Amino acid sequence: EGKYYEATVEGKDGGGLTAHAKVHIDILDVNDNAPTITILPILNPVPEDSEPRTVIAVINVRDRDSGDNGKVSCNIDGGLPFRLESSSANTYKLIIASGLDREQVSAYNITITARDRGSPSLWSRAALVLEVSDV
Repeated sequence: EGKYYEATVEGKDGGGLTAHAKVHIDILDVNDNAPTITILPILNPVPEDSEPRTVIAVINVRDRDSGDNGKVSCNIDGGLPFRLESSSANTYKLIIASGLDREQVSAYNITITARDRGSPSLWSRAALVLEVSDV
């Protein structure tokens, strides 16, 4: 909420003399917030004849910490015909990486993991069930 606090302190002696000083307190961030993931599905169900590079969803990740504690990377489980592509700061596109065949797989459970660069690293997961429609 704040990087520092500032206070003015007044000291007074028994004889009526006073002195003032400013106290500046710097707050050091600790890695106490896990990243949050927001998924905005764009195409669900996805037609099985969709071209590779078709955007399926937009993923936004946030971490309330600062510095490396707030820098987040995002990935999905391997072995799926999808991939994440960085779109802008803290935003990723989930895109089709290779062809889909509804007769072989009619739905995919895609797990998205966001991990910060803090020490120790904190992470969170979100799942997206993606249906494949027949063409």
